[in-house]
Amino acid sequence: MSNRVCAVLAIVCSSLFAVPPVMAGEKQVEEKPNDTLTEKLQGRWEVVSGVNQGRPLSELEVEGTYVTISINRIVTYDRDDQQRFRAVFRIDSSTKPVKITMTSVPQLARPSEIDPPRKPDTAVAEGIIRFDNDHRWTLCYALHGADRPKDFKSPKGSKNMLLTLERKPGDPAPDELTKQ
Repeated sequence: MSNRVCAVLAIVCSSLFAVPPVMAGEKQVEEKPNDTLTEKLQGRWEVVSGVNQGRPLSELEVEGTYVTISINRIVTYDRDDQQRFRAVFRIDSSTKPVKITMTSVPQLARPSEIDPPRKPDTAVAEGIIRFDNDHRWTLCYALHGADRPKDFKSPKGSKNMLLTLERKPGDPAPDELTKQ
């Protein structure tokens, strides 16, 4: 069986067994961004600087690293276009700063899986975001198990990651099935 057929089967199987059925009266999953802040996040973003638990990331660590955001899915790639992290996220724009909650998901998860089933190996990262302008934003998040940061800092000894991202032209969500 070809890799493409296996990948399609994996998507079909995961959608049959991994997504809970919609109950009467429940809000259905949106197939497009449903608020202005989520819409503003859509696209491809280059990581231009970062701090990992108090240690500034070197230019070599940051160079070529980018993030794609499509609907409510965020995927991080390294300079070799290898996927490093995939999650679905929720935004709470009713708070200052704006809160983001990212839940890791399997590589072939659909972007519309807003509430994926919890698994023991599922990591949740809670963070905050702010837009500096239309082409630059900052994400500060706590590693799995740590408390959500209250400000945009990543001090030594914390479990916080601080990233600055800039909009770059490109596909907002590379097609994992054809990216072989």
